[in-house]
Amino acid sequence: MIERYSITADVGDMVEAFQIKKLLHCYTNRFNVAPTQTVSIVMNDKWEQRTMHDARWGLFPFWAKDSLNADTATLSDKRFFDRMLRRQRCVVPCSGFFGWQQVGKEKEPRAMHIVVPQQRLLGVAGFYDEWRNYSGELVRAFTMLTASSSGAMSQWQPRVPIVLDEEGLEDWLNPRVQDYRSLRKHLEPLEPYQMRAYPVTNAIGDEAYESPDCIREIRPDFA
Repeated sequence: MIERYSITADVGDMVEAFQIKKLLHCYTNRFNVAPTQTVSIVMNDKWEQRTMHDARWGLFPFWAKDSLNADTATLSDKRFFDRMLRRQRCVVPCSGFFGWQQVGKEKEPRAMHIVVPQQRLLGVAGFYDEWRNYSGELVRAFTMLTASSSGAMSQWQPRVPIVLDEEGLEDWLNPRVQDYRSLRKHLEPLEPYQMRAYPVTNAIGDEAYESPDCIREIRPDFA
């Protein structure tokens, strides 16, 4: 499961990359995004205008198995996802995500930041839900799509997010495309050679810790 990610691109980069027409909320310089925190997602509003808005990471209830990550292999088997897959798809801006690997002689697994070199901003496929809370306020929450990893990374990081290419992003955010079978071709995991993992501080395990140190490469032997 992916339980931490980073987003360090600036507002202008996100508006340009995702062709945002309406900017309502934009969170950037987030070095350690954790479950239930509020971040930015790209979605269509009720006028089908591409919008950047805020949403909580984790569907309700946030502790449910599919709350943070939804497995692309089983999406079509879960009827409660049908409505969101047809009408409430989103893209999650992301710069990298975190995993844990046993490194050298260290006693505890080492936090690893996983990035796509030369691609500072990634668009991760997701979908969201909305409801009114007890005070009548609109609440929005999302999950990100993941798939099984491969290669050596799969030994310590079993899941990777679904990063959309340009064509996939356009189809995923197109409200007129409602057949999941038409979208499935875009939901392939990254190949190992496309990613780079490097060690970072284990402080990312604390969801309250938010610092550029979270994504700074370190030398594990001296950590």
